[in-house]
Amino acid sequence: MIDYENEILTAIQDGLESAGLSKVDMFDELILAPSKFPCVCVEEIDNYTDTSTVDSGSNENHAIVAYEINVYSNSTRDKRRECKDIFAVVSDVLTHKGFMRLSANPINFNSATAYRLTGRFRAVISKEGQIYSNRR
Repeated sequence: MIDYENEILTAIQDGLESAGLSKVDMFDELILAPSKFPCVCVEEIDNYTDTSTVDSGSNENHAIVAYEINVYSNSTRDKRRECKDIFAVVSDVLTHKGFMRLSANPINFNSATAYRLTGRFRAVISKEGQIYSNRR
């Protein structure tokens, strides 16, 4: 299995810190009821072999991966804007690495106290760690 999840998570964490968002808690799995805000959940939701690039020795050369991003805020000033700002940083990190954003949608979480923005990203990753939004 081709697995570069730790490198991707590290890049996102570094991107958040570079953007001055070090106060944002980050998790590598979905948290349905965060205990601290703001937070971002980055979860690899799919990882499967790109069968068109398997070689004659049955070696996996590329994997198709998908990540789901969930950003939560309960800001009393503008929770929607805070989510969008955090999501924009994560989106920039992933798209600059070669991911394609497939969606970005608000999710009815608890509109009275918190806001949630969810997005999905997809890429093809080679066994050497090269990331492509589409196959070469």
